[in-house]
Amino acid sequence: MSDKNYSYLIEEIEKLKFHNQTLLTLLGNLQPDAMENTTIHEAVILFDLSKSDLRGLKDLIINYDQNRFSFEQKALLINPVFSKDNLLFLVKSFVTSEILTTFGNKILNDYEVKTE
Repeated sequence: MSDKNYSYLIEEIEKLKFHNQTLLTLLGNLQPDAMENTTIHEAVILFDLSKSDLRGLKDLIINYDQNRFSFEQKALLINPVFSKDNLLFLVKSFVTSEILTTFGNKILNDYEVKTE
């Protein structure tokens, strides 16, 4: 593949990402209640996560050892976008999507219990 074709494909991918994020933002503005229960699919678009980011986060959630600091630090190593707030948002998105529900609820309960 030539550099010109490669550059063109990258530009088209970036346009698609932008349109997906814009559409998701518009839907969120039109129906803010629906965004309270964001699915993991919507969250992936919102944060522009790669497949490896998602796999790493999934493994991190499954192997959660109730050490919140370690959990947050390991998440940041996967992707710098995984700040504490974003991380909890993503865990909630897994639970909303009924994926990793048991593991996700364990993490969310741990954060609620320890932050009160």
